[in-house]
Amino acid sequence: MGSESKKGKGIDMGSYTASHSEYEAFKWCINNGICISPKASSPTEWYVNISMHGKNNLSPNTYKKIDIWKQMYLFYLYYYNKYNTDIKIDPMLANKKKETKIKQQSTDKQLF
Repeated sequence: MGSESKKGKGIDMGSYTASHSEYEAFKWCINNGICISPKASSPTEWYVNISMHGKNNLSPNTYKKIDIWKQMYLFYLYYYNKYNTDIKIDPMLANKKKETKIKQQSTDKQLF
């Protein structure tokens, strides 16, 4: 799903599949009124918009495709860990498990 520019070309934000931990942080934030979304700076760069308790804040930096999704999930993990009093998720572990799985799959392909 993407928006269309005046020339009719779709805007490519890339695709990213969240890890289980990232998805849990996303669900928790949405259920607790913390919404994080991309906001276009140009057709190839986006800010991260954080909406919380009626206030909107933009990230100081812009991000290119795929990086925008990674940064949004880092913010979800940050707010999950900051405000959730039950369980904490280490953002580095969330990404390492995913990277390990990807590396194992690519190694398996090389064996055959």
